Amino acid sequence: MTRLYDAAEAYEIAFSYRDLAGEADALERWYGRRPGSVLELAAGPADHALEFAARGVRAAALDLSPAMCDRARANAVRRGVKLDVHEADMTSFALDDSFDLAICMIDSIAHVLTLDALVAHLAAVRAHLTEQGCYIVETSHPAEYLAHAKRVETEWAQERDGRRAYFRWGNPEDRIDPITQVTPYRVTITLDGVLVADEVVPNRFWTPDELDAAGRLAGLRTVARYGDFAGLPLADERAWRHIVVYRAVEG
Repeated sequence: MTRLYDAAEAYEIAFSYRDLAGEADALERWYGRRPGSVLELAAGPADHALEFAARGVRAAALDLSPAMCDRARANAVRRGVKLDVHEADMTSFALDDSFDLAICMIDSIAHVLTLDALVAHLAAVRAHLTEQGCYIVETSHPAEYLAHAKRVETEWAQERDGRRAYFRWGNPEDRIDPITQVTPYRVTITLDGVLVADEVVPNRFWTPDELDAAGRLAGLRTVARYGDFAGLPLADERAWRHIVVYRAVEG
């Protein structure tokens, strides 16, 4: 059985419902203009980095999974764009480059499970930002954990190019640990009716205060937060995401 992030094609199809152009527009708006360079962290198939590359932005993607890195490279070739792909840990990477904008999408920050690891991750990002650099993180809305009010679908089917992926994130019996804030989610994916991934994936819930404090320790300050890509306030009952906009602290 393939592990979740080894099933790169099925994963990419499952998340192909995302409005990449609209989300990239929002990222540019929050950055303040079109960035000259973008780094996508925990990039998977690098959909957002590739969207920026198609806009003429110098783009790079970083992921720990060899299968996802291979998929990102193949996607760049297929789309005819340049993308630098780095196989590395998002908490301890060192690249010979800096970026105007760094992004971490689809709650990938939840794979960082401890405070020390979160600070290390944010410090690594800070070290790779330009002087006026910006880091934007998309994570789960706090209501998903604290209000037991699901604001996103946890299972769905998605079709693309004649192939059908079915994705299920978690089971009803999956429970958050109140001490560690980690939930062991059972995740399955089928592709054209064949089970291609079945794995327990631990995810950490990070509160707004924790993300702000860890950012300060790493040389980043929170300048805005949103509840969706249209800019809803986090407290709005229609908000379904928690999007944090960090800016690099001088010095």
